[in-house]
Amino acid sequence: MKKRNIITSIALAGALCFSSLLPVSAATFDNSGIKETQVEKVTYQFMNETQAGKYKLVDTDTLHSWVSKKDKMIIVDTMPAAASYDKQHVPGAINSVAPMKEAEYTPEQKADLTSQVEKLLPNKTVSKTTSKTTWSKVSKKTYSKLKKADRKAKKVKKGKKTVTYYYKKVVKKSTKKTTVKDKSYKIVVYCGHIGCARSHVAAAYLVKQGYTNVYRYGGGISAWVDAGYSIEKVETAQPAQ
Repeated sequence: MKKRNIITSIALAGALCFSSLLPVSAATFDNSGIKETQVEKVTYQFMNETQAGKYKLVDTDTLHSWVSKKDKMIIVDTMPAAASYDKQHVPGAINSVAPMKEAEYTPEQKADLTSQVEKLLPNKTVSKTTSKTTWSKVSKKTYSKLKKADRKAKKVKKGKKTVTYYYKKVVKKSTKKTTVKDKSYKIVVYCGHIGCARSHVAAAYLVKQGYTNVYRYGGGISAWVDAGYSIEKVETAQPAQ
């Protein structure tokens, strides 16, 4: 219940601010006559997406503090480049476009996201322990003191006689260290505003791919601009005179 209340509060706060946000190309509504029913629809959409996506949420001020402190993270802008990202994006963000619906997320778009993210992920060293079981010959006296699971006897015929050999279980463990990409690294995904589902689509996909520290910035670039925080843009080369 407590988690649901937190999600509700965050989503409602974002939705109530929605009418004052600067519209961007992927806006769900136009700029005129925002009704309470529309706010309600966006609020519940955001809540349902968050629960289904299993990612975390981050608000504008918190993200700004992370950017200001140069926290170690990857920020992903999922808006179309020409229409939004090139004009304004959160400082340091990369661009990987996502659609408004999960069913429309193409293999090429998914590959672009994971490819860009993996290039920026740091490596980490993990230890993998393997076990190898062998059997060592022991005396009958030693054998009798072992647990049943740790011993075995084998009868072997030698001419007219049958000889019994006794063994104890020996488990040898070895640890090998390997280097892998750190999927616990912080990743923040955003799009246009609280009613834009592009960030949900990309964040949910990353969670499904095993990334464990994924945040969705619900307010998106509109909330960032509305807060007066600095932006970056893609500088286009001027044609030669």
